[in-house]
Amino acid sequence: MKSQALFKILGDTCISAVIAAFSAACVWSAAVAMGIVLMFAPGLMVLFFAAYAAPFILLPIYGLAKQRIGFVFGPIILAGIVYGGSFLLITEEKDLFIGLTSYTAEPERKNHRLLAVEDDNNNLCDKVCIKVLATSNHTVALRSNTRAPRSWMLYSQAEGATCLGKDNARLALEFLLWGYPGKCATRREVAEFEDGLLLRIITSDARWPRKSDLPKGFTGETDEYFERIGGKDRFLARHIKGGLSNRTQFLLLFERRPPAIDAGPPIDRLSFLANAIGTDIETLRKPAEPFPFDEVLTGVEKYFDQKDAIGADALGTARWTWSQIASNASRTQPQLLRERILRLLKSHEAFRINMGIEAIYNLRLDERTFPDDVMLDLVFAPITEPATISLLEKQLERQFARGRLAPAGDVLERARSHLNDPNLKPWQSRILGRISQLQ
Repeated sequence: MKSQALFKILGDTCISAVIAAFSAACVWSAAVAMGIVLMFAPGLMVLFFAAYAAPFILLPIYGLAKQRIGFVFGPIILAGIVYGGSFLLITEEKDLFIGLTSYTAEPERKNHRLLAVEDDNNNLCDKVCIKVLATSNHTVALRSNTRAPRSWMLYSQAEGATCLGKDNARLALEFLLWGYPGKCATRREVAEFEDGLLLRIITSDARWPRKSDLPKGFTGETDEYFERIGGKDRFLARHIKGGLSNRTQFLLLFERRPPAIDAGPPIDRLSFLANAIGTDIETLRKPAEPFPFDEVLTGVEKYFDQKDAIGADALGTARWTWSQIASNASRTQPQLLRERILRLLKSHEAFRINMGIEAIYNLRLDERTFPDDVMLDLVFAPITEPATISLLEKQLERQFARGRLAPAGDVLERARSHLNDPNLKPWQSRILGRISQLQ
């Protein structure tokens, strides 16, 4: 009799555990099928949790009511096994991460000039790369580990006339944007390099694992640091940061939540480059200090006359770069910006005049007044862009607002002499009429 009772308890325990697991799997599958709908339907979310928890509550109640203790044990034992198994697995995987990142070594050479980064980016030299090239004697090599071609893009420092070339203009303008006039970088593809420091950054996703020695379900970033001498790589360190996914999705409420992973020395991209050039990460992120506004604006303006040489796209980049720098200068050096704008307005060139008119609106209202004769000249400037004409009209209306003192006699006389010109546009006639009426 005792053995029969024991077998019944064991049978009820197994049956109730299977029922609870099967029910949880069905509810989870339904929730996955509904997807994002659950996020916007609180009622469905409550129903989901109720259906999920129901077998773990109702089966023990049924067991107590029918005096079948196995139905009480089954869901409890299932939850305990899931939690205990996940705890042991997480402990084992944490030890694995520690083992993968425990070894570290120093480079054998201290004077490597080439710094290489292999990651998921598209080989473009960003502001941090520009900072390295502008403030050190290093060369930077970049390569994508997910995109073809599998060659390195090598960026080397350059200066002078090289920066005005078509192939280098856009990157040279990036140097100017970050406060480094007269400097730029050339780039060329190389299959491999012989000597240097290498940081390989591998981004992993639990859905598409890319690195075999990491546990399945890992999502995060692995940074591997190497020294290359004579074409051979010597491993120096590894840093792993990320997290693990749950093992049994439909029973995740009973699993121990995997902790965040942060193992190994900090060797991410920023710290790798900062340490290599002997600076800190915060400095690496910042533009030049102090920022040489005058030299930088002069550097950008050199490209305004190079449209045929650098192409329309690079010229557009030059225009945008000048505007960004001018906006920053308006806060710290408004007088310098006013002088720059005045030179552009007096240039008699449509492109420069457009730039000057747009830049006026970076200044405070009390800083926007310019010599009357220069502003009168702008009434007849060869401007065709409607947006710029609108800005100019607003500026002229403010400059020659009713109630202000009349401008100098020659300005007043010139305005009146053009009132009857046959080819005047309505806005030009309106501005000239306003000037001629000032007393």
